[in-house]
Amino acid sequence: MRRKMSRGGAYFHAGMREQMARRVKLGQTKKDANLNREAVAQVLCYCIMAAARDVLGMNTQEIVTLTVRMNERAEVYTIQRQAVGAAKARKRLEERSDTLLQEPFILPAGKAFRTENGKEVLAERRDAADMVVRYAAEAMDSMGRRKDIAALLTEAKANYNQFLGWAEDGEWVAYERLRRVVADVYEVEAEVVQTPGKKPIFAKEF
Repeated sequence: MRRKMSRGGAYFHAGMREQMARRVKLGQTKKDANLNREAVAQVLCYCIMAAARDVLGMNTQEIVTLTVRMNERAEVYTIQRQAVGAAKARKRLEERSDTLLQEPFILPAGKAFRTENGKEVLAERRDAADMVVRYAAEAMDSMGRRKDIAALLTEAKANYNQFLGWAEDGEWVAYERLRRVVADVYEVEAEVVQTPGKKPIFAKEF
């Protein structure tokens, strides 16, 4: 992420929290599994917005529009899931977005997931990321920027990899660096808020 200096400050956009938190069980509590999906989805969203600025030259208003359009596409999925069930809603999402994606988006693992539980965690992370990417592709298409989708996602993946690299120094370090990116991209103040009692997701320690 080609980060400029930020202004400091007030909060991470909640974004697609409800749309991302599919109830699963990975050998941990359902709540923890939801938080894992949510965290990956939010980080990837910010990586996408940073990519929109850095490689596509989007200004703040255009990035806000992209964010809103992504949320709208997530809401469409949620409504359809309630109406026809998760499997059919997901199939419809894939049918709409497959033609917009030149290749499957594989979320970087960042570390080896050797246990069965770890492999399931990685699969859930990649599933959450796949949904975010499809929302982004639909949003870009609605903005008349279909030709820019591939470049956007390539840079977003690189940004996510960079975030994982930051996390090697601790999760708090990674989120603090991401906070500066978010503050600069949206031109708002932002702060990192830790959920009490929760374990780190991207690092071994905070």
